[in-house]
Amino acid sequence: MKHALILLSAALIAAPALAQTPPPPPPPGAPAAAVPDMPPREGRMGREGRMFGSVSPEGRTILWAAMRPADARGDRAAIKAARDRVSDILSADRLDVPALRRAMDEERKLVDAMQAKRQAAMLDAFQKLTPADRKAFVADARQGRDRLEMGMKRWRERRTDPATGAPPPAL
Repeated sequence: MKHALILLSAALIAAPALAQTPPPPPPPGAPAAAVPDMPPREGRMGREGRMFGSVSPEGRTILWAAMRPADARGDRAAIKAARDRVSDILSADRLDVPALRRAMDEERKLVDAMQAKRQAAMLDAFQKLTPADRKAFVADARQGRDRLEMGMKRWRERRTDPATGAPPPAL
């Protein structure tokens, strides 16, 4: 049960990044609605493909604010530094296992702390959303997850030999 809750929480946090459903087009002649502080979506869908596409503009503003905490840059820098320490230890001629274990423990603590902050921010945001926006968020998240799973399935199919099911030989 605990693992299921962790996976569900991770999916709800990660899914918005994967849910790139474009919003419905504005009526002819109407200006496109702008969402403050929302980066453009590049790629196949251009600027119209946005995260939280089915959520109201007000709901998107709430969700974007929750996903952009002020201290995230510092968290990412600390995690990068911890990962660099792991790499430094691994690249030494003699592997110092106790030092590696400590460095990996520190990196995990930093990642866990950042994830806890993200979940707290998202919990706060979810409480501010209307029921319709929460339902739209879940639908977008599920659609994004399904698209990701389908893309991974196609990638695995391209990477396997149809006759044997085995991956192609290494180069």
